[in-house]
Amino acid sequence: MSERIAVILGDEQTKELRDYVYTLVSDSVANAKRDASISQKWLCKNAGASYAGVSAGTFNGWIRNEGLPVHVINGTVLVSKYDIDKFINGNGNISN
Repeated sequence: MSERIAVILGDEQTKELRDYVYTLVSDSVANAKRDASISQKWLCKNAGASYAGVSAGTFNGWIRNEGLPVHVINGTVLVSKYDIDKFINGNGNISN
């Protein structure tokens, strides 16, 4: 038979543990959402901005001014994850 051990936490420790668990779960959910779209090859502009980790305005600037390629089909603007990755890897400076 297993023995149960009770742990009594103070108010501050309880809050810290609750915050830690919340952050851990929130990060795990965000990662799962991100990973779920890995197999998705084409993205709309807003999803493309989110994938790149930039604002919609910055992403639109990359399209208008920097040459990030998009594909327009019947008014729907799509961008390839491959093109986003290629664009990011080919622009800017790498810093440590």
